Amino acid sequence: MPKITELGMDDDLPGARWARETKTQMITDGAEPGIHRLERLPSYEGYAGMCACGFRTPQPSYEHMGDLTRLIWEHLERDVFPPVDEALLLKEAQLIKLGDLIGYHRLVEATEEHGIRYVGWLVAGTRGSMRLKDGAEFGAFQGSWIKFSTEKQEG
Repeated sequence: MPKITELGMDDDLPGARWARETKTQMITDGAEPGIHRLERLPSYEGYAGMCACGFRTPQPSYEHMGDLTRLIWEHLERDVFPPVDEALLLKEAQLIKLGDLIGYHRLVEATEEHGIRYVGWLVAGTRGSMRLKDGAEFGAFQGSWIKFSTEKQEG
C-alpha cells in the first residue's frame, strides 16, 4: 500500500494551502503568545507537531515521537528557557554545604493555563541535593545522601 505523504511547505495547491492554514489555526487559535506546549498535528505518515507559540519543526513529520519531542525541547531550551547560571548554582550549593557540585537539572512544569515553563533547578552535590525555585532568594534543602554498605544488609 503506498504511503500518503505529509503536505510539503512548498505545495501551492489551494487544498494544500487550506490544510496548512487550518492546521495552524487549530493549534494556535486561542493560545497566547507566551504559551508553549507540544501540539500534535494530523499526519498520514510519522509524527507531526508544533509548539503552541507557532514554532514549527524543520521537517513536516518524523518517524519517531522521540525525534519530534527532542526538537520541541531544543526550541524551549534555545528560545524560551533562561540559560543556566552555573556561578549562582555553585554559590547556592556552597551556602547549603552540599559539598562539591555533582550536577544540576532544570525543573519544568506543564499546566493547561501556562503550558510548559521553567520553574527552577535541582542541584546535587556530594553531600546532598537542593531545589532552587525561580525567583527564590535561597534554595530549599531536599536531603542528604546516606552511605550504603552491603556489609550491613540483612540476609
